[in-house]
Amino acid sequence: MKSLVCTILLLIVAVSDDFAQLQLAIEPVTSGFTRPVKVTHASDGRLFVAEIGGKIKIVKNGAVISQPFLDIGTKINDPDWAGIFSIAFPPDYQVSGFFYVLYVVKSKTEVQISRFSRQAGNADLADANSEVKILTIPYEDVLGGHRGGDMAFGKDGFLYISTGDNGPGSRGVPGDPNNNSQNMSKLFGKLLRLNTSEALPGDNPLGKIFALGLRNPWRFGFDRQTGDLWIGDNGQDGWEEINYLSYPFGGPLSNFGWNCLEGTQTYNSSHCAPGTTYIAPKLTYAGYTNNGGKDASVMGGFVYRGSRYPSMKGHYFFGDYSAGKIGYVDPLGVTTPDAGLTYPSLISFGEDQAGELYTLSFLNGTLSKITNPGDPLPVKLLFVRLTKTDSRFLIHWKTIQESKFSHFDIQRSRDGRTFVTLGTVHGEGAGNSYAFADGEPLHDTGYYRLKMIDADGTFQYSSVVTGAWNIRDRSFIFPNPGGSQITIGGLAKGDEVRIYHSSGLLVYSRDIVSNGDWKVNMEGKPKGVYTVFIDNTASGFSQKLKMAYK
Repeated sequence: MKSLVCTILLLIVAVSDDFAQLQLAIEPVTSGFTRPVKVTHASDGRLFVAEIGGKIKIVKNGAVISQPFLDIGTKINDPDWAGIFSIAFPPDYQVSGFFYVLYVVKSKTEVQISRFSRQAGNADLADANSEVKILTIPYEDVLGGHRGGDMAFGKDGFLYISTGDNGPGSRGVPGDPNNNSQNMSKLFGKLLRLNTSEALPGDNPLGKIFALGLRNPWRFGFDRQTGDLWIGDNGQDGWEEINYLSYPFGGPLSNFGWNCLEGTQTYNSSHCAPGTTYIAPKLTYAGYTNNGGKDASVMGGFVYRGSRYPSMKGHYFFGDYSAGKIGYVDPLGVTTPDAGLTYPSLISFGEDQAGELYTLSFLNGTLSKITNPGDPLPVKLLFVRLTKTDSRFLIHWKTIQESKFSHFDIQRSRDGRTFVTLGTVHGEGAGNSYAFADGEPLHDTGYYRLKMIDADGTFQYSSVVTGAWNIRDRSFIFPNPGGSQITIGGLAKGDEVRIYHSSGLLVYSRDIVSNGDWKVNMEGKPKGVYTVFIDNTASGFSQKLKMAYK
């Protein structure tokens, strides 16, 4: 029995050590935005930042592209407070080209959810004329009331949309006096779930209510690994709260209690329905009247599932707009409301494709990354280079640090977004140089990167290197060394090809009449090294290749 107790205590200590308090830092990425409100990704290496004034901008390789991805500034209500609130890219965006925008309509008390499309010939530009209106929510007071205003696709593929209770937003006045958040005949104070694959996804919106009892759920997020839902719901005066639902979702509608409850406390007993089950918040913290009159507005965030900072894994991060403080809930459910990190007018969190975590400052117009500098890099590169030989691309790299490191996956892409693995090279320790040959390069531009995989399965990507073959660069011999059948590829009309053995014997000569490859039968020819001469008198092209016949 004593041994069992000791074992349990050791396990508790080990788990506690794994989730010790993080030493977080803010790493600036870029600035110059005007009242940004949302940052997200589109299943590729870019970040998309929505400004409340009606523009969506792209951040690529750490810099903002000068031309906005989308500009609907003429359609919004107010460029300072009531414009674009949220954007969302579906999981199939790279194929469909569709994305969704939630904004407040010009000269109307309406919130509009619409679908737009990217331009066919330019992935960095959307078609502003492609708007398809999905759902319109008429509010009574779009400037002073609560509109909620976030969107995200869940693990189930549905589009989730949050709405505010349409109640007044001033301090000291009754919250949600009409009990909209508990009224199933109204869309206010709800979380909606739409199937965007349907012809009319916004049809019968009352039938799309997924959850109720919310006040002003400005930002929510899904755990990309588990599918769990985390909702930051701005409190009335007394309490700020984070609500939570585990995935998969099922059973009766989830009711988070507003405005019967604020946090875990009764707010308006006359709006409490006997026999109703309310879901308690995952966490609460003191709001305006309970913190000495300091403003507070919770900003819901995300569970970190990136690979760069292993100690952050599984932690849910949230913040507060007024205080600028950032806190987290660790994987054991222990809350650290103040992680010692502040970010002014923190309006939103976001993730990139790899799961790294970002945050936006509304008034300062900055985009930053949340980091934990104490986490060692599993591998650190001195360089990654791409060189071109007569028949292939060679990827060279060298490490200056390898810690509990496993291997490199060498990946290639046609468009810089969708990568496939060409091969694997195992780590040999810091200071080693590595090389990998792509013997059959793409006929146009190829994008290459390293997926660097640690011993525990976590990974990070290297920078991307690119190379292009023009029509004359593509001449190659495959396989090389070869057997009785070899291919000379990348030939052009008008080429004269001569194959000589090292003894000086001419074994083949051919005039090429069309672009393409020549399959050569080497059976019966002498073994050894051959030289292939390719000449084109019309273009002036000349090339010499070596091959070995074994």
